[in-house]
Amino acid sequence: MRHILNLLNNILTEAKLSADQIPPTKISAVANPKNGKPFTRPELFLYKVKTGSPFTLVAGGEVVIDPKEARNVAAWLATGPKGTIVMRTVDGGTVKNTELQKTVEFGSKESENLPVKPSDVFATDETQEIDDFGNNIEDILKSGGFPASEMYSKIAGNPNLIKLGKLGDAVIYMARQANEGKTPIFPGDLNKDQTKAIELYASEYIGALALVTGAAPFIRGSREQFEEFVGGNLADMIMFFPKATNNPLADSFSVVNNSTGHAVKISSKAAGKGAPPSLGSMKFPEEIRNKYPEATEFLDAAQDPGLSSFTQPFALMNYLYEIDPTKIPKAYQSLMPFSPELVAQLENSNKTGRAVPRKIMGLFEKQLSAKVRDGAATDGGKAWWATIQDMMRLVNNDRIIPDFRAALIESLGYNFVQLYTKVKGDKLVTEAFWPAKISGQVKLKTKGSAGEQKGKMSVEISPGGTDLESPDGQSREEAGTLDAQVSTGPRPKANISTTDLDTVGKQRSKIKASSDEKLGSEKTLGRKRQRQ
Repeated sequence: MRHILNLLNNILTEAKLSADQIPPTKISAVANPKNGKPFTRPELFLYKVKTGSPFTLVAGGEVVIDPKEARNVAAWLATGPKGTIVMRTVDGGTVKNTELQKTVEFGSKESENLPVKPSDVFATDETQEIDDFGNNIEDILKSGGFPASEMYSKIAGNPNLIKLGKLGDAVIYMARQANEGKTPIFPGDLNKDQTKAIELYASEYIGALALVTGAAPFIRGSREQFEEFVGGNLADMIMFFPKATNNPLADSFSVVNNSTGHAVKISSKAAGKGAPPSLGSMKFPEEIRNKYPEATEFLDAAQDPGLSSFTQPFALMNYLYEIDPTKIPKAYQSLMPFSPELVAQLENSNKTGRAVPRKIMGLFEKQLSAKVRDGAATDGGKAWWATIQDMMRLVNNDRIIPDFRAALIESLGYNFVQLYTKVKGDKLVTEAFWPAKISGQVKLKTKGSAGEQKGKMSVEISPGGTDLESPDGQSREEAGTLDAQVSTGPRPKANISTTDLDTVGKQRSKIKASSDEKLGSEKTLGRKRQRQ
C-alpha cells in the first residue's frame, strides 16, 4: 500500500473535486492493489477515505478524512454523486468535497494544472448561477460581472496572472494584442504544456476579448447583424464568468445588454461544455415569430415579467387550458382557470405553511407521488410542484404547443455566439459563428421542488451526441462543441460498497466519442439596427 500512498501524496492539482468531477464511468490513474485494475473515480475517492490517504486542499496543504465517514461517503457517491458532502476530518474539523483539489489521480492533465482558467482570473461569486440573475444587472455586477470594455484591464492587472511569471506575462501579452484588434501571437519561450493551457483555458477570455474588440471575425453572420439583434454595442455589455463548478454555464460566458436585459451566451472553450439560457433572458427574432406563432406566443407568456417563479406555472397552465381544455388533467378541471385568488392562497400557504382546504388540496394531491404527497413541503409548495410537472409534461411530452421544440431550438441559436479558438502556427486564432447551429432535443425544465421554488423555468438540451454543431466538419477537440450538461437517462453507478472493493476496475467505460458535424437580414431581425 505504501507505493500507492506515495503516489497519492505526490500529485499535481487542478480543479475542485465537485460532484461532476467524480462520475462513475471515469477511470482514475490509480490501480487497486488487490487486483491491479484501475479504480473508478468514486471508488478511488472512497478508498482514500477508508485508508486515511490525504486529499489536497484547494487552499493549500492536505487533509485526512476520518475513515469512519466511509459509509456516509459511500451513500453520497451512490447518488451519482450529486451536490456537496461535508465530512469530518481526523483533526476534529470538517471539509467539503468542493474544498478538495481534483488531482492527477482523479484524471488531471499537466496543462490543466496551470492556473490560467477564468475561475483563476475573475473574482466572481462561486455560489452564483447565471440563471438566478434574471435581468438584474446590479446583481450581476455585485457578483463579479463587469463592463466588457474593462476586460483587458481586468486581465492585465490580475495579481494571479502576474505572479505566474513567464506564463502570466504571455497571457497578458496576448490579451493586449487582442485588445488592440490583432490576432494574438504566442511568445517563443513557452513550453508545450504552457501553450496548451493558454489554448484550452486562457483562450476562453482572450477569445471573448477578441470578440469585443473585433479581433475575432464573424465566419457565420456579421458583427453588425449580431449587435442589431442584441440591440447595442458589444463593448457596452456586461460580462460574467461563472465560477461555480456545479453551474451549468461554468464553461461559457454570459453577455447581458444593460438596457434591455437580453442575455446572450458565448461559448469559447476549445473543448467546452455549457447550457442554453433561461427562458427569461432569451429573445425571439421576428423570423421565428412568423414561422412559429403559437410557440412564440407561449414563450412570450412564459417570459411575462409580472410572473414570479411561483405564479408562472399556474399562469401557463391557464394558457394551455385556453388552447385545449381536454388536455388538462381531470383533477384540475373544476379549478380551471386558476383564479388569482386561488394562486394567492397557494402562494401564502407556501410562505407561511398554512394548510389549504382539503377540497382543494385533495385535487392537487391526485397528481403527486406518495413521496411528495406525504413529504414535509407546504401545501402550497406541493400544489406548485404538481402544477409545474403537469404543465411541463403537456408541453414536453404531449406537445400541446405546435412546433414548440423547433421554435425553441432555432431561437436558441440566436441566443448563442460560438467562438472557436485554435492554434495556427504561432497564432491563437478565434472565429465567431452566429447564430449558433444547435441540434438535439429541447424541453422545459425546473430546478425547483415542492420544498423550494428555485427561479423560473429554463431550457434543457438533451443531446443525441452534440447539441451545438461545429462548422466545417471540425472535431470537438478542434472546434469546441458545446455539450449540454444534462442527464438523458439513468446514470450507471460504480461499485462503492464500504465493505468490498475487490471488484474495482471490472466496469468498462460506456463513454463513446461523439461525432460533430446565412444569416438574417434586416427582415430576419425584425427592426432597424439600434445603437446605444
